[in-house]
Amino acid sequence: MNYKIYSKGKEIAGLQKLELLQDEEAGVFESMRAYNGKISRPEEHLQRLFESAKTVGYRPLPDLQGLRGELTAALQTSGEKDTSVRLTLCHGKVFVIIGARGQSGLLYRTGVVLKTASFPRGGPNAFPYQAKAAAYQQAVLASTEPDPGKAFDWLFLDRGNFLTETRAGNFFLVKYAKPGGFSPSSVDLLTPPEHLILNGVARRIVIKCARERGFRVREVPLTRHDFFNADEAFLTNTSWEVLPVRELDGRAIGAKVPGPVTLKLQRLFRRRI
Repeated sequence: MNYKIYSKGKEIAGLQKLELLQDEEAGVFESMRAYNGKISRPEEHLQRLFESAKTVGYRPLPDLQGLRGELTAALQTSGEKDTSVRLTLCHGKVFVIIGARGQSGLLYRTGVVLKTASFPRGGPNAFPYQAKAAAYQQAVLASTEPDPGKAFDWLFLDRGNFLTETRAGNFFLVKYAKPGGFSPSSVDLLTPPEHLILNGVARRIVIKCARERGFRVREVPLTRHDFFNADEAFLTNTSWEVLPVRELDGRAIGAKVPGPVTLKLQRLFRRRI
C-alpha cells in the first residue's frame, strides 16, 4: 500500500511519520472510502469511531466536528479522489492515512480463498468486537499460521464453534430455495448475528440493498458446514465492497464464482454508494 499521513491538513513524513505509525498500535481507528473526493457514509463511520473510543476508555472523547475537518483537510491536501482513508486517534493525536487499498480486479472474477483460524474468538465479555482498536492481536496470530495455499483471509470461530467474521470483514452465505432459483423471493442471504461481530458499514449497506430488492436476509448462527454447502459466499468491508469467495479450507463454494446473487449485490452496492 502506497500511503501518506496527514495531520491538520499537512503531510507528515520522516521520523514523525514513523512515530505516528508506532502510536497507532494503541489507538482506535476507522477505515473509510472516498469516491470522487468525498467520504462515503461519513456520519456512520464517525459515530462508530466515537463509540469505539468510548468503549476502550479513550480520553478525551473526540469532537466529531473536528474529525470531519481533519478528513476534509487531508483529502484536499492529498488531491486523491478515489482512495482508502483511515482515521486514527491515539494519545490525543488525530491523523489521517490516505492510500490506495483496492483489490486486484481479478479477485472479483475468480473469488478468494479463506481458511479457518486456529485461534477462537472469546465470548461477549471478552474484548468487544464492536470497537475498532488498532491492537488486533488475534489478526496478527492468524497471519502467522502456516499458509501454503496463500489464503486471502482467515475466518474466526467463537467458543461455540460458530463462524463470526474474518480479520478485516464480514461474510454472507447465499442459499437457493431450489436449483437455479435466483429470484429474490427464492434466495436466503445468511450472515452471523451482529452481537458477536463488528457490524461493518458495508455489511449494513448490503443488508439494506438486499431487503429492498426482496431477498430474505437472516442473521443466524452459522457453522463451517453451512459455509461448505452454500450456493454462493462473499465478503464485505469498506475497501473490498462485495468480494466473492471461492473456497474455504480446501472446499469449493458454489458451482459458479461469482454467483448471480453476488453479482447482483455488487451492482446494488455500487449504485447505493
